[in-house]
Amino acid sequence: METINKSNIEILIPTLNEEGNIQETIKALQSRNFENITIIDDNSSDNTIQISKDLGCNVIENIDKKRLGFGLSLIKAIQNSKFEYCCIFDGDNSFDPDSLMEMMKKIEEGNDFVFCSRYKHNNVSPDDTFVSKFGNFFFTKTINILFNIMSSDVLFLYVMGKKENFRSLNLESKDFRICIEILLKCYLNFQCDEILSLERKRKFGESKVNTINDGIKILLDIIKYYFKKFFNKKLI
Repeated sequence: METINKSNIEILIPTLNEEGNIQETIKALQSRNFENITIIDDNSSDNTIQISKDLGCNVIENIDKKRLGFGLSLIKAIQNSKFEYCCIFDGDNSFDPDSLMEMMKKIEEGNDFVFCSRYKHNNVSPDDTFVSKFGNFFFTKTINILFNIMSSDVLFLYVMGKKENFRSLNLESKDFRICIEILLKCYLNFQCDEILSLERKRKFGESKVNTINDGIKILLDIIKYYFKKFFNKKLI
C-alpha cells in the first residue's frame, strides 16, 4: 500500500478578493503541516495576494487585465505543479482541512481520486439557499442517472489526486463548469471514492457563483457530455 507524505501534496487555492478569509484558510492548513500551498489569484483588487505572500505561500498572479476565470486558474496551477499530488481547496475557509487526512488514506487504499461531499449520509450545508440546494440536488440526480455514477454532491470541488492523473483529464472549462468536467472525467475513467466533509459557512464576502447563469451553463455541459458518452466518444 502506497504511503503519502504531506510534503508531496500541493494545495491549490483559486482566489478572487478573499482578504477576509484567506489568512484563516492558510493558517488552518499550515497548522496541520500542509506547507505546499499555492494561491492562484485572478486579479484580486484587495490584499489577498499580499496576505498570501506574507504567510509564505506560492502565489501565481494573473498579470493580464482580463480575468482567467475559476477553471482556467485551476488548469494553470495543475500544469505548473511540481508535486506528486494536488488537492483543490477553496479560499473562503468553508472547506474542512481535517478532511485532507481522510482523503490521503483513501488514496493510499488505491483510489485515484477522492471527492468530498457536503450531503453524504443526508447531511446539509449551512451555506445553502433554497435555490442552490435544489440546484445541487437536481444536477446530482441528473448526473447519477445519465452517467451511472454514485455521487452525492457533484458541485463541491474539494478533490485530491495525483498530478499526472489531473493532467490526463485534458481539462478545458474556463469557469465553474470545471466542477462537472473534473467529476465526470474522473468517475468515468478512474477509480474514485467520496467522503463526507461538512462545509463551514463563509464569514466574509459572497460566493462568486452566479446561481442562474452558471446553472444554465452547467446544464448545457451535462447534455454535451451525455451525447459524447451516448455516441461512445471519450471524454478525455
